[in-house]
Amino acid sequence: MKALAYLLLLVVLAGLVWQFPFLWEIAVAGAIGGVYWIFFRIPPANDSVGD
Repeated sequence: MKALAYLLLLVVLAGLVWQFPFLWEIAVAGAIGGVYWIFFRIPPANDSVGD
């Protein structure tokens, strides 16, 4: 599921660069940030579970 979300992000970024080629740096930063956010982010603790 995570790989599909990352693939969707890459498709959106590729469409952005296709329309506006001068924004390629934003696409590179978005792809790198997306790897961290989707695959390596530690989800926040849910403190309300024990209540």
